[in-house]
Amino acid sequence: MREREPDVEALRTRLARKFTTLADEVTECFNEFHIGGGDYVVELLAPEGQTTGGGKQALQHLRLRPRRDGYAAIVAGSVNPIEKHAELRSYEHAALVHEIRFGKGLEITPAEWEQLLRKSEVVLHLANIETARVGPSPDLLRESRRKKLDRRVSSGAIALFVVVLLLAAGVAVLVFRKITGNP
Repeated sequence: MREREPDVEALRTRLARKFTTLADEVTECFNEFHIGGGDYVVELLAPEGQTTGGGKQALQHLRLRPRRDGYAAIVAGSVNPIEKHAELRSYEHAALVHEIRFGKGLEITPAEWEQLLRKSEVVLHLANIETARVGPSPDLLRESRRKKLDRRVSSGAIALFVVVLLLAAGVAVLVFRKITGNP
């Protein structure tokens, strides 16, 4: 496999190489940075494939990769190296996405997330990339409310089913007693 690596690298377009270098540099800046219950490490993903389609597929995701089993990767933002712009997700945004997808809370504190955002801003500014923090979109907020409502409805439906089942069992006992003549 090692012999093929120079060939693969030679096939990459100039832009893809440039963005892979950016990914490597950003990821390296977070080398000793770990946060949250999943012992997350930060990495900027390089574009996949041999080309970025002239920059059209250059968007790179800043993600948190868990080092502990049972935790999912978390997207913390995205970087567009062509436009030299990055969007970093607010804690509320990341927590809502995690809640919607996995049905449980994010095991990263708001303080840890703020630390991540501040370090990301510094690292990206050093790479001449402007950053902006983004909160949850209206669509994401609606989806979150819908999921919470669905869970409440599901809980209510289960409770109603249990009550109906208990009532049915009580009626069955009364009918059985009536038929057998046992009071």
